[in-house]
Amino acid sequence: WVWKGHRAMTEKESTIDNPKYKSTTPGERQAILFEPTTGKVAWPHLRPHFGKRVMFSPNHNGAPWLEMIHQEENGERTAEPAQPGENGRWSLCPENAGRKFYNVHFIKLPITMAKQQGKEPAVVDKTGLIYVLHEEEAAIRAKDDLKYPLVVRANIYDCVDWILTSEWEDDDYTNFQSSKINTHFHFIQFDNQSSDGVITGMSYEQSVRPFTMLSKKTNKGLPAPMNSALTAAVKKGAASITVKNAAQYHVNTELLVGADNVQGNEVGRIKEIKGNTITFYKPLKNNHPANDIVTVEFVRQRFWADVDVGTVFWHDHAFGATTWPHGGFGTLLIEPVGSTYHDPRTGKPIRSGPIADIRTVEPVGYGVNGSFRELMVQVHDTVPHTVNIVTAGNPPGQPVEVALEAGKTVSFQMPEKIYMTPMPFLNGGTHTTGSGLNFRAEPIAQRLAGNPEASQLFNSAVHGDPDTPLLRAYVGDTMVFRLLHTLMNETMTWTLSGHTFLTERYAGDANRKNSIHIGIAERYDLVVPQAGGPRLQAGDYIHFNGRASKFSEGAWGLIRVLDKEVPDLHELPAGYSGRNEIPKPQPVCPHGAPVKSFNVVAMDYPSMKFNPKAPEAIEVDFERKIQISNPEAKIYTLEEEASKVATGLQPMPLTLRANVGDCLKVNLKNKMKAGRASFSAISLAFDPKDSLGANVGNNPGDQTIGPGESRTYTYYADPFLGEISSLVWDWGNVMLNPRNGLFGAVVIGPKGSKYRDPKTGEDISQKNSWVADVIIDRTIQGNETRVNYRDAALFFQDEDNIIGTSFMPYVQNVAGLTGVNYRSEPYKYREETGCSLGRMFQPCVADKPEDPVTPLIEAHAGDPVRIHVFGANNEQNQMFSVEKHEWPIEPFMKGADEISVVEFSGSETIDAFIGSAGGPYRLPGDYVWSNQRLPYSQSGQWGYLRVLPAADQRLLPLSGAVAGVKKAEAQHPEAATVMPVASK
Repeated sequence: WVWKGHRAMTEKESTIDNPKYKSTTPGERQAILFEPTTGKVAWPHLRPHFGKRVMFSPNHNGAPWLEMIHQEENGERTAEPAQPGENGRWSLCPENAGRKFYNVHFIKLPITMAKQQGKEPAVVDKTGLIYVLHEEEAAIRAKDDLKYPLVVRANIYDCVDWILTSEWEDDDYTNFQSSKINTHFHFIQFDNQSSDGVITGMSYEQSVRPFTMLSKKTNKGLPAPMNSALTAAVKKGAASITVKNAAQYHVNTELLVGADNVQGNEVGRIKEIKGNTITFYKPLKNNHPANDIVTVEFVRQRFWADVDVGTVFWHDHAFGATTWPHGGFGTLLIEPVGSTYHDPRTGKPIRSGPIADIRTVEPVGYGVNGSFRELMVQVHDTVPHTVNIVTAGNPPGQPVEVALEAGKTVSFQMPEKIYMTPMPFLNGGTHTTGSGLNFRAEPIAQRLAGNPEASQLFNSAVHGDPDTPLLRAYVGDTMVFRLLHTLMNETMTWTLSGHTFLTERYAGDANRKNSIHIGIAERYDLVVPQAGGPRLQAGDYIHFNGRASKFSEGAWGLIRVLDKEVPDLHELPAGYSGRNEIPKPQPVCPHGAPVKSFNVVAMDYPSMKFNPKAPEAIEVDFERKIQISNPEAKIYTLEEEASKVATGLQPMPLTLRANVGDCLKVNLKNKMKAGRASFSAISLAFDPKDSLGANVGNNPGDQTIGPGESRTYTYYADPFLGEISSLVWDWGNVMLNPRNGLFGAVVIGPKGSKYRDPKTGEDISQKNSWVADVIIDRTIQGNETRVNYRDAALFFQDEDNIIGTSFMPYVQNVAGLTGVNYRSEPYKYREETGCSLGRMFQPCVADKPEDPVTPLIEAHAGDPVRIHVFGANNEQNQMFSVEKHEWPIEPFMKGADEISVVEFSGSETIDAFIGSAGGPYRLPGDYVWSNQRLPYSQSGQWGYLRVLPAADQRLLPLSGAVAGVKKAEAQHPEAATVMPVASK
């Protein structure tokens, strides 16, 4: 801009004709306008720059609209950002705000994502691209263990000043001779004209070219950046420097002097240029050797942490599709006010890293105050270095090698060695998409190649600790998991064993969970009040991505809870969450707790067929098939039911029921012909050294059993956990057996409840039943206002790797084994039996109506219905819905939002507590429950919620009910035919 007399004028209007912008005064300047009530520059005051680079903000100011004024104490203009509060109420950061300063470089370097396992080579990204703090760059380049995506911290009420430069030089294969990067922040306060990172609309340049490029040998791509170097050393206090090429700069430009000088980088404003000598307005504050780099390629950003926003995502938004899969993302964690950050090993202050001890006296969650151990968990996908080869369900005649070569892109460079997936059932797509945690992975295929025993996959005595970040804590320490999905195309699930958290961390009436789904750029701050869980049990616990392929690619890690002090783990202040000694473990089951024992068997079930009348497989598209039969099937069942199941009775997944405060003893027998088995209910309280059900970390012994062996697992439904539901998995071979049916659940109900068969009235409190009437004892404190309810458990499974992804060819149907509770009702099968697409949810044969084989949930109109949705084994995230019904997103939170569809995935449990069957108006009829991802519903994941009139005798009434009395009476046959509400 320039002065025209006493008027400030814009830069010149563009002379280029553009379909979206045609100036009426091309080549001319316009008067800069100001807001009459504030005196602020009216936006936009910039002009379009077609085919040209936009300028940096004046003085590289991180808040050019909010904080135009930045002066020295003597009133002279400074090259530094404004002081907090200097611009009065317009200031982004108020007076007396705390301060954080970060000098960030973007660098290219090889990153070892997974170390060598025996003879198996390390998994290395040779072109890793990460942000680092300038003062830590040398150490990071020298040590693989430090090469993580950057995690930095600030406190609530801190003003964060950020200076960004890049060392990622132009090349032909990743940036097309046009390297540019920036940092785009989410969910924190900033002036979007210069600190957004994304150059949106009429904003200033916020991306940088590499400052390390002093010349360019090719005329391809972008021109060489405006960098130079000192031709002679200068000392602190000097006002002038000599450089190799000063002609590219002009007076009043800000230069970053010593861009790669850790001790001496600084910004100066040019006062005069004579030849190659540059004189600044202010003397230099540091010594600078010859060849120190001088550049205009830097961005200053400013952020204000005005509230406890927790996890703040940031990433490159200039070359994101290329940089993200190589590590080009990071996190700013907002900590409690006044916090300090420390290395857990040494206790020394730290500036960055995914693991830290946060020392504070402030709250971090409901009922949780004081210092805590912190792990930043960055989940991601589209990381080519950890992909696995998929062979099932691929187009015929296409060699794997051809498909893999076709899958390569600039941003998705395939590694030299690719493992076959340890989950051979994954269907379609030639390969998985790659994943990990914090740009680290511990690939299952790599471990199996070194030792094929599946039951020892997670045993550190066999394989060593995983390469993913390992958090350590003493029993009783508070742990905070900052969960963030950093890239790029898919949704995930994160699961933690033996510990729970509130999804709304300051809401005491929220449900406690141990697993949560998460989408791209979504984040959670998950507070675990006590390491070791409510029973304070030391040992190693596993956490993992519950999506099938992501787990197998290596997205898992360990939490190590210690009960004795070790030299390399400092205590938190005041020790162990406010105690001065490590608390003693409590018995898993306290004295006097009611004990419920279940005799469970793991057995082969080769006759498994998800729909007895459908063909064994149904072709969908590209010769891919929905699998109806599973000759590899295995199930859990109660020992008393095993003989019936063996004779051909179609089983339901094992569903055990207990109450808050109950102790569970599960006696498992392995009756499979081959392979080890276990029983793992990781949402409950247990001793990880005995009943985790998996051989994890340094836990002693073997928690799996071979054929013919038996073992008892002990769990406690601790009142702290509330009415939680735990998915049950086998970890004898967790890569295969849950897919084949070795899953189930333990559902925890209100204290003192009885469980009744909805039709016979039989007491099924010690039985296996996916449906039950929950009869509440209202004489127990806390249950006075509770009402009886219908309870059902739905177990969803799928294994399609390609649907909804960018793999070619684009498919429209789901293939593989897809069902609910070992059942499915595919559209294509129903079409062949007479159903048209328009009448898919009605009986296909009018004179012989039949319900779908999928689970039928029944209730009287107005009955409360609680549906537990389990991600039993899932390759993708799914959406559960019941038509014309809603439920609170938090079942026990007053005023919680009502929802009608909810996301879930593998290893996750959803609690849909419907207040009134038939909706608020209690309308009888058949309502469709389904997976709202249509291809999955088409493949058979749907069924009925049948709402009967209140007086219908096919079900016992809930009111006045007790377990063990009265059998329901069936009405005349035609009364059983109820048309779905959606079809009326």
